[in-house]
Amino acid sequence: MSRGTKKSIYYFDFCGEINTEKVLELSKERALELGIKKVIVASETGLSALKAVEMLDGIEVIVVTSALGTKVEHTGMGDLLIGIPDEEIFKKVNKKCTVVRGTDPFHNINAPFHEMTNEKIIRAILHCISSGVSVCILGVLMATDNGVLKKGEEVIACGGSFLGLDTACVVRASNSVDLFTEEGLVIEEILCKPRNPKYEWPITQK
Repeated sequence: MSRGTKKSIYYFDFCGEINTEKVLELSKERALELGIKKVIVASETGLSALKAVEMLDGIEVIVVTSALGTKVEHTGMGDLLIGIPDEEIFKKVNKKCTVVRGTDPFHNINAPFHEMTNEKIIRAILHCISSGVSVCILGVLMATDNGVLKKGEEVIACGGSFLGLDTACVVRASNSVDLFTEEGLVIEEILCKPRNPKYEWPITQK
């Protein structure tokens, strides 16, 4: 006889920062239900991190961001420095929670080369669900590699498509080197995601 639990997934009409507060609301609700103590929040400007600290009171917030000096080129807003480059925002975030700055396990050393790599294939597959799912996984891998999560620890991870948050998952953590082993990362639940995973700039809201 089958056994399980029926749960709903919240589907956003749009990708992007408009969904940040709802993602954090759903994450807090599920964290309290499951007794989860830590929430991973991906944040490149620091604004989602500050919002998470404000809304997730009583839960340990771990902010994951890119290595300092990382730049994303040719966005709808021009070339952008990421990795929480604003020193004042970084100080505020760092004062209130743990911050992990690191390199993307699916990107880093292969970045200058344009041929298809295993890492790019993994990312492309995850983007079929939503780019936020990819960001959630990367955040957990980076936090575990940095020692702020234990392998096998159950956490909630929040990520987004470009600015802000639009995806949240319950994840069992692992190191990046163990991703495809028996002890590898597991996505246990998807709490919310955009119904259409494609991010369009600018977002047209009807």
